Amino acid sequence: MQLVLTVLLVGMGWLTPSLSSRTVRFGVRVPDNRVEDPLVLKETARFRRALVIGGVIVALAGAALMLTVGVAATPAPVIVQIIIWYTLYFRANRAITAAKRDQDWFAGVHQAVTADTSLHSDPPKFPWPWLLLPVAIVVASAVIGAIRYPDLPDPLPMHFDADGVANRWVPKSVGSAFTVVYIQAGLTVLLSGLAVLISRGPADVDPARPAASVRAHREFVVRLGKGLVALTALADLGLFATDWSIWDGSRATDALLPLTLGPILVGVALLVLIVVQRNKDDGADEGTGLSHRDDDRNWVGGIIYRNADDPSWFVQRRFGVGWTVNFGNPAALITCGALTVGVVTVSLLLPFILR
Repeated sequence: MQLVLTVLLVGMGWLTPSLSSRTVRFGVRVPDNRVEDPLVLKETARFRRALVIGGVIVALAGAALMLTVGVAATPAPVIVQIIIWYTLYFRANRAITAAKRDQDWFAGVHQAVTADTSLHSDPPKFPWPWLLLPVAIVVASAVIGAIRYPDLPDPLPMHFDADGVANRWVPKSVGSAFTVVYIQAGLTVLLSGLAVLISRGPADVDPARPAASVRAHREFVVRLGKGLVALTALADLGLFATDWSIWDGSRATDALLPLTLGPILVGVALLVLIVVQRNKDDGADEGTGLSHRDDDRNWVGGIIYRNADDPSWFVQRRFGVGWTVNFGNPAALITCGALTVGVVTVSLLLPFILR
């Protein structure tokens, strides 16, 4: 398990340079003519090389730790790998920022902000029929659980040790028997809502190739919507394996982990592939003579956006896909903070509410 998580984190980290718009390198806005600058390429190679070396060391140390301490040590190597990932990311961010400042990369560059107003009048078509798949899996899980419920033992075994012997029991109830089904339903609503929001979000239009970037954005959000829905369906399918282990009292603990994580990993891999492909440059420079505006002053480390003059609550992330909250907007910050506290509170109280 620890090795799988480490490999997954190293793989995701290795893709970090690809998970951003074309003119953003490690969270730093660069002019169009500096996208393939030798320093940028050097820092990219340096980041990936150090990440892989660190991943190998963490994997070996983690394996030794697991043999001596046991499963309880699993989070430690994962946390260390995440720290390595972001340390290397910020090192590259600082190096590119320094070169950009010292060499004045934006000197003489015509900067501009380009918008696609047609996204409001003619937004990309969201693949609504695709939502039927994850909904069908959740409904099927609930129906199968309802059929099995009368025959379930009381108390209900909820956890098994490595030998397949139950070591945690809970009183039989709708809440305990359908806990994972509730998780499936919540996950379906969350990821489906995220997919819809992304399809309605603004485009980061490249002033150097506006027509090509608008077209690429429309194609990307449609593919991403389908990818998120597919991930939702695969996650629901993987969680159904956990449902069944509870209802069947299964002792096949060796098969449970791959049956649960396998579909989820396939969905994540599919999503990563879609995100990486969005930056495939199929459009030539359209001769506008323009480049993105240098707005690094609004970003902290290329990750946190803070602009009190921007009324937007959310802006597109510079790393990965999706949006991040505008920390310079008090209303957005208070609202998102309150929602986060509410979600965490409900998550903690749900097991007691449903008992």
